[in-house]
Amino acid sequence: MMSGTDESSKRFEGIRGILNDLRLMLGDMLAMGRPTEDQQMVIEVVFGTMGYLAKADRLVTSHESDLANRVMDELDLSIAARRIASEAFERGMHRNINLQGELLRFTDAHPTGSEDSKRLYDVLVRLAASDSKLDQREYDVMAQITKALGLPPETLYARLPPPAPR
Repeated sequence: MMSGTDESSKRFEGIRGILNDLRLMLGDMLAMGRPTEDQQMVIEVVFGTMGYLAKADRLVTSHESDLANRVMDELDLSIAARRIASEAFERGMHRNINLQGELLRFTDAHPTGSEDSKRLYDVLVRLAASDSKLDQREYDVMAQITKALGLPPETLYARLPPPAPR
């Protein structure tokens, strides 16, 4: 049985979610909700790469999809930008992206060492570690990403220890 306080907090969370949705809708209506060309490229690369990495071990866990949604919240994406992010994640999961090409597109605009490059790498490390089961295939994809972003291999080793051999 729920106490009155539990019910109140659940109601508050529900109302906060509704207010957030309304804020997103109003933002979309006022600003058309469309990201700039660079923002769209960043969204496509970040979420496409996330989808690619999440599916590297052949299974996208609820932890990985929850993290993708959290990142959308953290970035405060509009409804239109969320649609772009979701479509990019799906394309990545289904291997309908060229991983190296996407990362090159990103690094052309956001070189190694830039804040955006660091954020991309941080998000991908968080994703790889999100389900607490780092698979060798995920690690291999992270090694490709590390190299494509111009980072030394030690960066990956320091952030994600290699999985134990089976």
